[in-house]
Amino acid sequence: MKLKSAVLISSIALLLTASGALAQDAARKAKIEEMFRLMNIDRMMQQVMSQMKAMTEQQISGMKLPPEGQAAAQESQGRIMELVAERMSWEKMKPAYIQLYSEVFTDEELDGILAFYRSPAGRAMLEKTPLLMTKAMALVQKQMGDIQPEIEKMMKELDAKYKK
Repeated sequence: MKLKSAVLISSIALLLTASGALAQDAARKAKIEEMFRLMNIDRMMQQVMSQMKAMTEQQISGMKLPPEGQAAAQESQGRIMELVAERMSWEKMKPAYIQLYSEVFTDEELDGILAFYRSPAGRAMLEKTPLLMTKAMALVQKQMGDIQPEIEKMMKELDAKYKK
């Protein structure tokens, strides 16, 4: 009878531990999902996709292709963007991001991040980040434009040096 009692007590303890871990995982997941909601991650992912599309369109227009090549490049770009949008949609990526955030942040850190994002300063940070990123991209593009002639000169020198 003692062995049966020990097995029963051990089984109950194991079930309680497992259910406690599941509740903790559910609470952590809820915190992460709230953080994503506050961060408007779904909207940010859409903005990233729009920026990627604009960048590839700009690259295509800079390729100096004949009209039929331009049309083919635009069609390919459209198909690529559809594939990326489908495979990298927020709904498909969300479980992986929840897992990632769960592995990286402790419960205490998640609580602190949530407290910040709920604060006026945190809300301002979240609201202004898209504008900040747009301005940062413009700054980087300007800098790249300014150094592009120097890069081209270096590439021509390298090409001339090793052409035979």
